[in-house]
Amino acid sequence: MFSGHSNLRNNFLKGPIPLSLGNLSSLKILNLNNNRLSGGIPKELGNLSHLIRMCLEENQLTGNLPSELGNLRKLVHLDLSSNYLDGILPPSYSELKSLQLFGVAGNKLNGQMPKFISKWTNLTDLILRSCSLNGSIPDNPGVWPQLTYLDLSFNQLTGGIPKTMKNVTTMILTENMLQGSIPPSPFPDDNWDLSYNDFSIPPSKDSENTKSHGPEPNIKPSRYYTLEAKTNFCQGKSKYDSLFINCGGANLSSDGKHYDSDTSVAKFYEGPENVRGKRWAYACSGEFLSSTANSSDYIKNKTCGVSGESLHETARLCPVSLTYYGFCLHKGDYNVKLHFAEIVYAMDEDYSSSGKRVFDVYIQGERKLKDFSIKDDAKYPNTAISKEFVATVNDSLLEIRFQWAGKGSIYSKPLLNGPLVSGISVTPNFTITGGNKLSTPQIVGITVGSVFAPFLLLAFMWQMGWLGNRELQEVHVDVEDRSFTLKQIIDATQNFSPDMVIGKGRFGVVYKVDQNHQIKFAVKKISPESMQDKLKDELHGEIFFKQMKSLKHENVIQLFGGYSRKDLHLLIYEYMEKGSLHQALFDPNSRIELDWKVRFDICLGLAKALKYLHEGEGNGLKILHRNIKASNILLDKNFTAKLTDFGWARVYNQEDPFMTIKAGGARIYVAPEYALGQPITDKADVYSFGVVALEIFSGRASIENKPNQESAILIDDARIAHAKGRIYDLVDRRLINYDRKKAFNILKLAVMCINPTADLRPTMSEVVSVLEGEKTIDQNLHNVNRRF
Repeated sequence: MFSGHSNLRNNFLKGPIPLSLGNLSSLKILNLNNNRLSGGIPKELGNLSHLIRMCLEENQLTGNLPSELGNLRKLVHLDLSSNYLDGILPPSYSELKSLQLFGVAGNKLNGQMPKFISKWTNLTDLILRSCSLNGSIPDNPGVWPQLTYLDLSFNQLTGGIPKTMKNVTTMILTENMLQGSIPPSPFPDDNWDLSYNDFSIPPSKDSENTKSHGPEPNIKPSRYYTLEAKTNFCQGKSKYDSLFINCGGANLSSDGKHYDSDTSVAKFYEGPENVRGKRWAYACSGEFLSSTANSSDYIKNKTCGVSGESLHETARLCPVSLTYYGFCLHKGDYNVKLHFAEIVYAMDEDYSSSGKRVFDVYIQGERKLKDFSIKDDAKYPNTAISKEFVATVNDSLLEIRFQWAGKGSIYSKPLLNGPLVSGISVTPNFTITGGNKLSTPQIVGITVGSVFAPFLLLAFMWQMGWLGNRELQEVHVDVEDRSFTLKQIIDATQNFSPDMVIGKGRFGVVYKVDQNHQIKFAVKKISPESMQDKLKDELHGEIFFKQMKSLKHENVIQLFGGYSRKDLHLLIYEYMEKGSLHQALFDPNSRIELDWKVRFDICLGLAKALKYLHEGEGNGLKILHRNIKASNILLDKNFTAKLTDFGWARVYNQEDPFMTIKAGGARIYVAPEYALGQPITDKADVYSFGVVALEIFSGRASIENKPNQESAILIDDARIAHAKGRIYDLVDRRLINYDRKKAFNILKLAVMCINPTADLRPTMSEVVSVLEGEKTIDQNLHNVNRRF
């Protein structure tokens, strides 16, 4: 060790960083990366006033980032990536204005991306991958004029790409919540990985001349790819009961199974080749070594020396994330066998055997392997191993993701140390009879997606006691202590006349029923076509209606009964005179004016309804609504809010509260964990509540499309206003004499509810206690409120 330069990298050092290092006042370079150092980063390192380079990446450091490092004004290079650090980036780091490289990737940070980073005008490399950051990318003029490498992937950033970013040569924004158009760039678009967002290709890049000007921006797949793929490839039908892929290799027969070829050199591919109805796809994300999108650097082949089957002689490798999708699979449990062999870090003569590959494996959103090392597990390189798991397919999709977590590699930027897989084998864990036909129980479960949906629904209705005799004249529905035949109900709709329509939903049309001007209620006529095309979602909802009838709450719509026979499917609800909240707020023809008190009562009513559902206060079942939006909140004659449309509802399992389920509802209301494939809890409803609360008190729609301008996103504006301490700017200007204290609490509460991190959102019980004034935000939501 020398007073000016300390290079102890790659020495397998263990234990904490010595506090005495802080006494080396003349030290200029501190390089301790790729060791096994643990504990926190000593605040004493902030005394090294002459330090220009600090490399602590690839260790096992924990705790918060010490604010004292902000004293290192001469620091040019600071890399803390691939540790277990948490907390926020301290404000004192705003003084590190000499920084050219800053990396803190793969740590457990939280909070918004600090605005002070935009003041680091000397930055050339910024690496904040997988830091759980939210907020938006700084867009102030002159930000990062020297920046050439930007990696903000795998966060929860919103908004768009600032036009000031056009000179960045390498931009990796994979898997955020970004959207909008892509700014023009003089550099090859394949150096920009924008996948798993919601970007649109500019018209100039989407023209026929694209091919002559280089590759188009890498925006595929989008956040909503799986929903689109199932529609395009499966068309509502499941087709397959197995899947075999030779990752990185050609067509292959092994153990009597035919493995599809997987030799594409693209970052995103749908296979098999030359087949219209694709069975599978892969997406490869991260920084690529090659300067072109079509590179073979990530197809690996080992022609000899592999101990095991020929399946393991090839592999597909990705820098950070590799995801395989299997489409149109029948419903049921499957055996998933993953084949591996370390054929890259294998040679002693070129020292590649010292390289280490560590990654996680997720199946259907659930982590199955953590910090998995092929070589450690197999004991040797060039040795075949396999891992087997059971996965459940409910909606025709199987997702297998291999994710580099930024641990265990000697490289600070992901190059060849990302996830690697040699083969995928998926076989049914249920009985198959008659060739490709399934057993009778499986047929019953699967064919509900086609012609048998109405009959299955009929059976459910019968079990619920909703069906009596065959004739409509003899089927009765009880409404407010009176009984009506279905014929009377249908006649009251004038045989479902368009003049009686009061609303249209996802699965049908809602009609008004007026019995002799005395009793009014609503009838939802479900279209058989929608039941078949959207079978799974709707049918789960219909099964759930038995419990719905038992739900009794002043802010939950009352279901009186239903009927299902042949092509007639009806649901009978209470009638809501004032229509939907969406109509009251945003319909230009609406004559309804919502003052402050009415809006507050609506917000409180919605909160109480969700608390009732989430906590199982009615029938003991905890329920996730999953489709909360202004159009699903109805208002009665007294403006009492009632939550409706439970077609997306799910029972919340108390024993296993984490689940991965398909996103329901409108995109702008949907919590980010749906798109990110993260576990879904009742906090997803809390997010949607936050969006609706912002709409209620701002009078603005969640997204406003303006001609020749970027869309205005309400949640982005709310976060910005809150960060600037100008939360009152959100209040609807049509409101006068409103309670400023309540407005502040409500809007602050709403911003908490739309936190991109689910664990940092309050519960609906906490929301209700604050709205009712039982507790203050600081008293009741202390843990949630700390980051604010």
